[in-house]
Amino acid sequence: MELITEDCPTNPIDPYGRSKLMIEQILADFAVIYGLNYVVLRYFNAAGAHESAEIGEDHNPEKHLIPIVLQHLLGQRDKISVFGTNYDTPNGTCIRDYIHVTDLAKAHILALEALLSGKKKTAVYNLGNGLGYSVKEVIKTCEKVTGRKAFVEYTDRCLGEPARLVASSQKIYEELGWKAEYLLEGIIASAWKWHSRHVK
Repeated sequence: MELITEDCPTNPIDPYGRSKLMIEQILADFAVIYGLNYVVLRYFNAAGAHESAEIGEDHNPEKHLIPIVLQHLLGQRDKISVFGTNYDTPNGTCIRDYIHVTDLAKAHILALEALLSGKKKTAVYNLGNGLGYSVKEVIKTCEKVTGRKAFVEYTDRCLGEPARLVASSQKIYEELGWKAEYLLEGIIASAWKWHSRHVK
């Protein structure tokens, strides 16, 4: 599986992606003009919750796969809609990289320490597991963690959605020693712990 590195071309297709790239360009310009030191951390699907179950993910409206599946398994949604089963992947559904919020927090600390110590003046890092999980795999793992069965509705794919988006985090590992510790089941288990305690 081809992994996305920091050197891959950046050509976002939606306002959300363009706004992120715009900020990166502004930071780079400030670095040249004003000597700003900065580190950009590119998240690949932040997910999960703090192990204490005191801090978790709650968006309104919710558009992220793992919380949507867990909400369904808690009876808050009638079904799960899967958009597309004919992608060029082993089971036909999109593959994405998921990264636990605690792993992200650790990366932020390492990045800040690198800036404060002078080890880094500017840097851009991907933050992901480097593995990638399909939509069907995420749903199946949610069922395994919760012991509940999901009702899934398969529908047409979304225009412009790439089949695979999986990060290489080799650069931040080599330069700052960061590596993701949580795999998918651990990410979902922490999210389930939070969601099941905060049913609305």
